Amino acid sequence: MRELVLEHATDDIEWWAAGPPELLPWAGTVRGRDALPRWFETLGAAMRYDHFEPRGYIAQGDEVVMIVDAEGVARATGRPFHSEVVRIFTLREGRVARVRSYYDTHAYVTALRK
Repeated sequence: MRELVLEHATDDIEWWAAGPPELLPWAGTVRGRDALPRWFETLGAAMRYDHFEPRGYIAQGDEVVMIVDAEGVARATGRPFHSEVVRIFTLREGRVARVRSYYDTHAYVTALRK
């Protein structure tokens, strides 16, 4: 997914992920295509996804909602997590201009806690 988003992102993309940044280092907002690789690296350094499977899509106008079944482990603790992830993509002229990512933040925080 990373490569696909980067390839189709606007230069000024806004990417937001749910959760408190003091507990989930990837949470919050990043702006700009150049910032996205760091966001993916931050998430990947903290969490290992063993399963990330899209289960459905809903599209209306310039918005696409992707529903994903995700699970894996927190790298620092080895504790598992499982969550449904809902990503809302907003398109502008056929490119991804904004992404909002909602998921079970409690499951992620619990997996990260030592």
